[in-house]
Amino acid sequence: MITLPDKYCKNMKELLGEDGFNSYLESFSQKPQPAFRINTLKVDLEKWKEICPFSIERVPWCEKGFITSEDTKKMLSKHPYYFAGLYYIQEPSAMLPASILPIEKGDRVLDLCAAPGGKSVEIAAKLNGSGLLVANDISVSRAMALAKNLQIAGASNILVTAEPPERLTPYFKEYFDKILLDVPCSGEGMFRREPDMIKNWINKGPKYYSKIQKEILNEAYQMLKPGGNLVYSTCTFSVEEDEEIIQWFISKYSDIQICDIPYREGFSYGNLEKCVKIFPHIAKGEGHFVALLQKSGKCHNNTDNITQKKLNEKNDNKENKYQNKIKAVLAEFVSPKCYEKYCLAEKKNIIYLIPKETAGIKNLRIIQNGIIAGEIKKNFEPSIQLALSAHICSYKHKLVLSCTDIDVIKYLKGETINIDTDYKGWLLVTVDGFVLGWGKADGNKRLKNKYYAGWRMM
Repeated sequence: MITLPDKYCKNMKELLGEDGFNSYLESFSQKPQPAFRINTLKVDLEKWKEICPFSIERVPWCEKGFITSEDTKKMLSKHPYYFAGLYYIQEPSAMLPASILPIEKGDRVLDLCAAPGGKSVEIAAKLNGSGLLVANDISVSRAMALAKNLQIAGASNILVTAEPPERLTPYFKEYFDKILLDVPCSGEGMFRREPDMIKNWINKGPKYYSKIQKEILNEAYQMLKPGGNLVYSTCTFSVEEDEEIIQWFISKYSDIQICDIPYREGFSYGNLEKCVKIFPHIAKGEGHFVALLQKSGKCHNNTDNITQKKLNEKNDNKENKYQNKIKAVLAEFVSPKCYEKYCLAEKKNIIYLIPKETAGIKNLRIIQNGIIAGEIKKNFEPSIQLALSAHICSYKHKLVLSCTDIDVIKYLKGETINIDTDYKGWLLVTVDGFVLGWGKADGNKRLKNKYYAGWRMM
């Protein structure tokens, strides 16, 4: 039985009224909803309806989001489609912030407090290989988990950093078309799912976090282009962290306005017009607050305003010959068109494909910049990042398996499998046409497993 702090209960009674508060308390007797969001970098909605192996119900505020049954919960992280990056397991209300951010093709987008990555994965899907996603988390370990989730999702037009927001601002002054801020908060909306957060609320509470939220918003404002949109979200009900923060922000910056969020089933509108709250006793999800904001002014093109990011091109013959040599090595694996957006870099025989926009960035704690294409040992060995990169990898030789094939599980566990071909060389291992990773055929109908050891199914 979860015991809620008296002060918190008093605040919720004031917010919801007596009847609403009693209904809220009753929601703690219900289990949180297992859910997932499909990744449209890999599979579209129509195809997913054909192949979906789970019983599902649509999340009202997210066309790509689906609620499933408690019986399915354990299967979600074990199905081969999960390893292929076809979907991301995410709590329903957490799908809202990225869903309402109006991303357009070619946008530069910042996810400032991005770990573990569910919102970044959706941003990458919306960009669909265009523009740039900068995903940041102050914690290195959390940023590494974020990078992994983006890799599995197939995103390559990315820069993943682990910095406090104020370290990013000098590099990205009025640079981003869209910014998502799912800020640190007291976590009231997650008490049912994560009861341990109640201790954090007692020790810190809304006042502690409201100071941090204002600091983050100040930095985000400086990085947002005129004409750009910003989504501010929390997983708390606290007016001090939600409506009062937005009121403070629009009072401080006269060029910021609140935008409409179209109504969806399960939405509640708080005591600040146009801002949405989700309550677990009203909607099928945990608690969330979201505001969509816009910075007035005409959006301007500032491609060259960040001198630290300019690509330092070398034109000497030696460098050009080396670049051409690497391109020749990669020719079988990547599309030549990728060099319009990505540049090659090499360090200690590891080959990187880096977005040209971010190729010159230095002095930031970078977890991932673009993708690792592979490593030159005796010969070139392609990386799993390359295999999964939806807009870069163009390798033709594939091993096609079905999700019901026992060899899929063997492959994901790192085992050698038998194959029905005398082909010798690299193969993209796929499940129902969706890429899982690499294997190397030995010419004797056996596939040496090259699935990344750290990601194997246990």
